[in-house]
Amino acid sequence: MNRTTPPEPTGAEPADPSPLPSGPTLALTSREGPGHAVVTVEGSIDYHTTPQLLGHLLSAELQQVPLVVLDMSHVAFCDSSALGAFVEVFRRRSEEGLRFALAGLQPEVRRVMELTRLVDVLPLHATVADALAGG
Repeated sequence: MNRTTPPEPTGAEPADPSPLPSGPTLALTSREGPGHAVVTVEGSIDYHTTPQLLGHLLSAELQQVPLVVLDMSHVAFCDSSALGAFVEVFRRRSEEGLRFALAGLQPEVRRVMELTRLVDVLPLHATVADALAGG
């Protein structure tokens, strides 16, 4: 499965109104492999874009995938709503016996994770390859 959610053009009204806040959007790309899916995120994850990310991570296509790795290598900023989303996805997947990991955190994002002590809660990996290897 390869699934891409392109960002909407700025200032354009969507043809179908959605519950997502207006404003910036993320570029999300999913690729599935044996027993895993890697979701690559491009853009800032904040109040405006967190619902889009949650919708993608909690979609039916990813619900039964044993391991979902969120590739954060193209994310330079995330706020508290993003942190809450990471914890929510981790919690839901853990309850179902499924795994969730983050990989490729930029230094600023990693620092936020350290300050909030989420490094002790969420599986963080230097690269997607490390996350897939379980290292």
